[in-house]
Amino acid sequence: MITPRSTRLVRVTDLQAFRRAMVGLAIDGAPLDARDRIVVVPTRAAAAQLVRSIEATLDNPRRAVVLPEFVTTDELVFRLAERLDPRPTALHDAEREALAMVACRAARDSGHAPPFRLRPGLVAEVLRFYDALGRHQKDVDTFERLTLGLLEPGAADDRGAERLVRQTRFLSAAFRELESRQAAAGADEHVLRARLVQAAAPRPWRHVVVAVGDRSSDPDGLWPADWDVLARLPGLERLDVVVTDATLAGDLHERLHHLLPGIDEVRADQDTPPAEPLLLVPPGGAVVHVARDREEEVAGFARRVKAAVRTGAIARLDRAALVVRSPLPYVYVTREVLRSAGVPCQMFDALPLAAEPWAAAFDLVCSAIGTGFARGPAIALLGSPHFRFASADGEPLAPGDVSALDRALAEHGYLGQLPALQALVAQWSSKPGSKGREVRQVRAGQVLVRLAMQLEALRAPAGIADHLDVLLAFLTTFEAAPGPDDPARARQLRARGAILGTLAGLRDAYGRFDPSPVEFDDTAAVCRRWIEAQTFAPLSGDRGVHLVDSASARFGDFDDVQLAGLVEGEWPDFSRRSIFYSPSVLRELGWPSDQLRLDGVRAQFADLLRLPSIRLTVSTFALEADALVSTSSLVDELTRSGLEAVESSPAAGRVFEYEALALDPVDVHALAAGPRGWAALRLAAEGRDESRFRGATAGHRARVYSLTALERYMDCPFKYFAADVLRAEEQPDDQSAPSPRARGRFIHEVLQRFFEAWDRTGHGPITVETLDRARDVAAGAVAPLLDALGDADAALERARLFGTAISTGLIDLVLALEVEHPAERVVERWLEHRFDGTFALGAEGARVGLNGVADRVDLLEGRRLRVIDYKSGREPDVKRALQVAVYAMCAQETLAAREGGGPPWTVHEAAYVALGGAKRTLVPVVEAASAGAEATLRDARGRLQEVLDGIARGEFPARPFEPRWCRYCAYSSICRKDYIDDE
Repeated sequence: MITPRSTRLVRVTDLQAFRRAMVGLAIDGAPLDARDRIVVVPTRAAAAQLVRSIEATLDNPRRAVVLPEFVTTDELVFRLAERLDPRPTALHDAEREALAMVACRAARDSGHAPPFRLRPGLVAEVLRFYDALGRHQKDVDTFERLTLGLLEPGAADDRGAERLVRQTRFLSAAFRELESRQAAAGADEHVLRARLVQAAAPRPWRHVVVAVGDRSSDPDGLWPADWDVLARLPGLERLDVVVTDATLAGDLHERLHHLLPGIDEVRADQDTPPAEPLLLVPPGGAVVHVARDREEEVAGFARRVKAAVRTGAIARLDRAALVVRSPLPYVYVTREVLRSAGVPCQMFDALPLAAEPWAAAFDLVCSAIGTGFARGPAIALLGSPHFRFASADGEPLAPGDVSALDRALAEHGYLGQLPALQALVAQWSSKPGSKGREVRQVRAGQVLVRLAMQLEALRAPAGIADHLDVLLAFLTTFEAAPGPDDPARARQLRARGAILGTLAGLRDAYGRFDPSPVEFDDTAAVCRRWIEAQTFAPLSGDRGVHLVDSASARFGDFDDVQLAGLVEGEWPDFSRRSIFYSPSVLRELGWPSDQLRLDGVRAQFADLLRLPSIRLTVSTFALEADALVSTSSLVDELTRSGLEAVESSPAAGRVFEYEALALDPVDVHALAAGPRGWAALRLAAEGRDESRFRGATAGHRARVYSLTALERYMDCPFKYFAADVLRAEEQPDDQSAPSPRARGRFIHEVLQRFFEAWDRTGHGPITVETLDRARDVAAGAVAPLLDALGDADAALERARLFGTAISTGLIDLVLALEVEHPAERVVERWLEHRFDGTFALGAEGARVGLNGVADRVDLLEGRRLRVIDYKSGREPDVKRALQVAVYAMCAQETLAAREGGGPPWTVHEAAYVALGGAKRTLVPVVEAASAGAEATLRDARGRLQEVLDGIARGEFPARPFEPRWCRYCAYSSICRKDYIDDE
């Protein structure tokens, strides 16, 4: 039975009249009448704006007003059903998705195989399509009949049509299975609609005010099924639909008369003349202000608003609004730009929950599990501030522990998997005499092993509920709550609660309806998709200018408005296409044409042109992520609006913090307390020596210098400063094999063991005759090292060392060089010899503390030295390299001290051997038996002294020997590279 009612189409001229009509209808009648009144708005932000408009219209601030129930389109059916008796149990979205997955599998197993693989994301789209059918008042039988009637005639000759027929039969079977299972579990929105029109509630809603349009032209409008419920809802005495003339000018007028038969039309603005705002346009004849990008667009808004307040054009900041089609990404840009301009901002729109830091913390856990605890995700998890991990003795992990583990894992080529991690940590733990970084890496490694063991169960197939039980236990056990004084505490706790609530809801839903085992990647995909679909409404100010979306702005009362972001793809936005059927098939099922949607957007934009009471500005931008964008075609509505245009130039004067610093005179009073102190410090230093800002310090003297570090200074003084003075560590990279440093150590150990074994044989110099024997000795010496590697790494290193059919091995390169040398007897051979002490290498024989390891020093007959340094990479620049020459001088001094007298040892040969595919394998510094050895050593001594003097003076400018090295430098984030080109 349909209750006798008043159904009215309330027509208004513009949005100002629309807002007045909505305020009047929302508080119409006796105060308690509002308890049985529902107002349908497009968004929660629209409800907040309408409440603000109601408060602004009250004559007496102390007057009490009972507000009606504000609901969005998605909430309408559920709010109406709350008064049914008995109150039906509404299924949550997570429960319906779990039921849909079960229904899809059941339909597939019953013989209706789909032409696609069932995945959680695709099942969600199946459920979305089922809901769309119901909202368009199409049941499953009607869907199957209409769709097969279109597709079956061509299925015999068209493979695409045949696939769509199979898809339709699968969807129909899945929908019937879903309805059967839902009937036993609870009620969805379609069941609630049927219940609502069957019998009146004990306390029905008496009055419904609809402030949205039809879904065909309004993305926030009511569906045909919703209109049907309102037309037949028992107990409803009054239904008012409020629309503007521009919105009603299209097909909406006819559709409303069709959806609501007998609707009466009334006007609500006959006594109020429409207000016409001024249109502020840029000089030159254009009607739209064009900015470079969104940031500059918002900056222009800030300039205009501050100038308007200063001149009295608008009374207060809260009378101004920046209206955008979609809040993202403006909510992030606007917050920072307006803060810099000193303009407070308020917004009611919800932000994506996936953008909250706590969502990133959850994603770290999923990434660590999904990658088998690979180095990058595992280290990111250990270092996350949202978790607190402690060692076995209860001591929290320090950043230094995590950094030490990161470097150790990178050097050992660790790429993931718990057994490999356990083997590494066991190897480190068994090493005697560990200290410093080794102790820290063991501590962090043991913690990571425990975490990985706790989460390892998730890598096995299990029910989604079982996976989420483990995840929730991990998150709640190791979470690190923000401190009571943390300004982000409230927001982080709300985000945490929303994420944990979402995960708990999914766990309960799948635990109740779908215990089928799945891979963890599927569980993570379900969780991520749900978190990405959630919104989060942090507190974002209660004063200042408004940032509001176009649908919600219709309910606000503003004097000054800027319509921003008029580019194609936003005004209007792109429609969401169905992944199942083409538009021609969907039109037979009741889907509206895309043209109706575009007409609705154009009508809403025309209404927005008369939203403010005083001034209107329209803006667009030219670049989005460095790509050109096109101005929206809706700009044509400006020329048809008839608004009076007034040219407006950018306001002069400083507005932003960077302008306070960049323009003369500098005004530090515009800055916050922290930046103001730094700015004052920099200003006080004007006119003084700026060398300290260009890499100069008070000087640095080390007790012992590493030759590798001194060569680093020659590469770039600042790189030396960062690595050896600040001791900032390079960021290690993931590699499928040991790092270059680790592999270099391996090659040096191989050569050391080979020459030690060869010397023990007593065969003397390696010659052509003993070459095969030497190769056999090398194979025997290397075998224990290869056995310690995994099978794959051992095979790879064996090929590198001994070559293949198409490549020469490193051992062969070294042996070939030995054969090419004259056969000279080695009296004594130093391998991996450490020079650690002071040597007379400074000016006028001053002693310098050096620490280094010479790869090989041969003591030849005739008191001669041969110094060889092996490089696992390319050949060094001999004009700059120091190591071989300095090692030769250190060897001379060491031998002189050991013998206590006698003729000096001379440097017979000094060279680098490059084993990394260099153009030259042997790179001599001192040619064998060369007469210029002393000159070469003096030159090296001079270069060494220049380096030591520069360090002692504290000269550490960013001055790379090759500027291109800056692109690969590990310290670029702390380097003043902006000064490189000045010197």
